[in-house]
Amino acid sequence: MKRWMLGKLAFRLFKTDAQEHLKDKDKTVQLMTKAEKKALSNKTTLSSVWHKLQITFQLLKSWAKGEYKDIPYRTLITIVVGLVYFVSPIDVVPDFIAGLGIVDDVAVLGLLFTQIDPDLAKYIEWRKNKDTIIDEK
Repeated sequence: MKRWMLGKLAFRLFKTDAQEHLKDKDKTVQLMTKAEKKALSNKTTLSSVWHKLQITFQLLKSWAKGEYKDIPYRTLITIVVGLVYFVSPIDVVPDFIAGLGIVDDVAVLGLLFTQIDPDLAKYIEWRKNKDTIIDEK
């Protein structure tokens, strides 16, 4: 229940910012770059969501490049809200609080993944098919 409420709060706080990022793919790529750097520096703490976070980065990159288009807007906005929350130093538990600052980020990312799991699975399948077709040439 707490994670759900945290997700709702994140969506309310960062939805407008996320919409602005989605209007400009360059902004989306910049956001991903920040998120990837933060993720790398917190890999141990993010271990429970690491794999899905990496797939999410790949999905968003494929979308930004125009390679992958089979993604609902709701999923895109959910991903970007989660990443904006993740990179924001101002959230429920500020990132400068050692040891605790990333805990709320992990909770929000975990909730995000439960909401977009079917779309992540579709993306993974698309990647497998795409890679198979490329390998056969």
